[in-house]
Amino acid sequence: MLTLQGMAQKVQRVVSLAPSLTKNLYYLGAQDQLIGCTSYCTEALADHKTVIASAIKVNLEKTVSLHPDVVLATTITSPETIEMLQKLGLRVEVFPTPVNFKEIGEQFMRLGEITGHIKEAASIVERSNQKVEALKNNLPENNHPKIFFQIGADPLFTVLEGTFMNDYITFAGGQNIAEDLKHGTMTRESVLIKNPEYIFVVTMGITGQEEMKQWQKFNELNAAKNNKIYIVDAEKACNPTPVTFAETFETIVNLMRENHE
Repeated sequence: MLTLQGMAQKVQRVVSLAPSLTKNLYYLGAQDQLIGCTSYCTEALADHKTVIASAIKVNLEKTVSLHPDVVLATTITSPETIEMLQKLGLRVEVFPTPVNFKEIGEQFMRLGEITGHIKEAASIVERSNQKVEALKNNLPENNHPKIFFQIGADPLFTVLEGTFMNDYITFAGGQNIAEDLKHGTMTRESVLIKNPEYIFVVTMGITGQEEMKQWQKFNELNAAKNNKIYIVDAEKACNPTPVTFAETFETIVNLMRENHE
């Protein structure tokens, strides 16, 4: 029987079909095993790795020609593409979008096992957990502000419950104004009615800055009135890695604490 450790020793050629998985490979120190990536994997592009996919379309012929030991994918890659890669004889490991911080850590450990970097994975997960717990333990008591976390502008799109990004809000002691929604789209009017005390907008290029200015125009909005509208780095906030989650959470806590004091 082939053990997980035995599989890991054979995995020397890795293709990644998602920027978040690529980031995690670099955090693990497994970048030398990476031979193919998407056109959105910034670290890999800087390393001149072979581009074999866009955000959603995979060049199957190019991928096969690299002779990877494993192809790493998320559920963003279509089931048809994954099936085709498997039919072409490639091993594909699919990572669903994690629903919380705990699952981010579990998936990171799985990636460490696949690539043979188990100790590194365990160390990073432990440090990230400790950082998050320390921040949670230093939050002001009995402070549960209403928070709006915007991740899209056209249409207006927000963080929902049951997603790892919602943990930024709940871990900070906040209440997500979209907690009762099933879909992420909101109107500007509905945000105004909910009247959040904090608004976090992920960077969307110029659009992020424009959204911030747009919210600041509403004098009746608590977040605008008290100057509690902030931009958060999308590259960190939206990527499910233990390291960037802890860094983003630290940024959010510091911004809230600064204003609270």
